[in-house]
Amino acid sequence: MACDVELTGLLPALAGVLVDGVETGPSPVRIMVRTPAGAMVTCPDRGQESEWEHSRYVRHIADEAIGGRPAMIDISVRRLYCENPGCSRTTFVEQVPGLTARYQRWPPALQQVVAAVATALSGRAGARLLVHLHQVLSWCSMLTCRLRIPLPDREVPEVLGIDDFALRRGTGTPRSSSTPSAGTRSMSCPTGRRRR
Repeated sequence: MACDVELTGLLPALAGVLVDGVETGPSPVRIMVRTPAGAMVTCPDRGQESEWEHSRYVRHIADEAIGGRPAMIDISVRRLYCENPGCSRTTFVEQVPGLTARYQRWPPALQQVVAAVATALSGRAGARLLVHLHQVLSWCSMLTCRLRIPLPDREVPEVLGIDDFALRRGTGTPRSSSTPSAGTRSMSCPTGRRRR
């Protein structure tokens, strides 16, 4: 029975590249791809389109596991000349949307998985979980990944007052802030001496 499923149907990030081959050796699944020659690419600094090729080199991208086995994508990308004479950047490397990003060795989908694990577990626990997802990352790198995630915006309270009931119990001077429009309330109790 023949299989008519294309590789780009299973891995949609490979839609913008040409697949040269797949190796299923003992350890990682290795997919060799290349970007098409002659395609116009925009310079990241000046926005000038160029197809003037300087050279090619191979990037190694660690991808999500395929069938419980680690996957590696070897992508041959072009280094191009910027055709704008006023541009300070002489050459630049093309990026494949959804597959590569500057200075990254993971595709954006895998970066989201690592960020989710770092948010939930961080440190050593997150690094141990990533081993089961066929990704190797140190606990220190997990903390660095967690620190890169931006914090959510917090709403500024409209009313700030003192909780009289806490003062009567002798727990110091806690402040309670409430936002009447949203109906939210938050407590903050500074450490200090208890009233007697």
